[in-house]
Amino acid sequence: MKLDWDLVRDVLTEIEEMSALQKNEASFEADYDGETAADVRARHVLLLGEAGFVKGIRADDSDRDRLMLPDLTWEGHQLLATIRSQSVWERLKKTAKDKGLALSFDLVKIGGKLALEQILKGGSSDTTLSA
Repeated sequence: MKLDWDLVRDVLTEIEEMSALQKNEASFEADYDGETAADVRARHVLLLGEAGFVKGIRADDSDRDRLMLPDLTWEGHQLLATIRSQSVWERLKKTAKDKGLALSFDLVKIGGKLALEQILKGGSSDTTLSA
C-alpha cells in the first residue's frame, strides 16, 4: 500500500469530528488480504497509530487488524492543525511536487507551517513555498 496523504488528512479529520459515542462505537478494520477502500482507510489509521498520531485499542485477530475507540493524540491534533486549511494543504502539495520531494511527516509539519506563515503575510495561496 502506498501512503496517501489526502487520506491521512481525511481520517484525522474524521476521527477529530467524532462524538464520544461515535468513538466508543468506531472500529477501523483491515482484512489481511483485503484491498477494499475500507481496508486501505483502516491501514492508514493503523499507520497513524504506529506513528503516534492516533490512539485506540488494538484488537487484531487471525483475519484482520483492528483499532477500536480511536482518538487523536496531542501530536495528531497538531498534525491536523498544520494541514487542516485547504489552501495550506494545496500549497504544500504543490511545492513538494514542484521541487520533486516526497511528502513525509517532517516535511508536512515544516512545510505546513511555512505555507501558513506565507498566507498570513498576505502571499497568494497558489504559489510555492519559499523559506
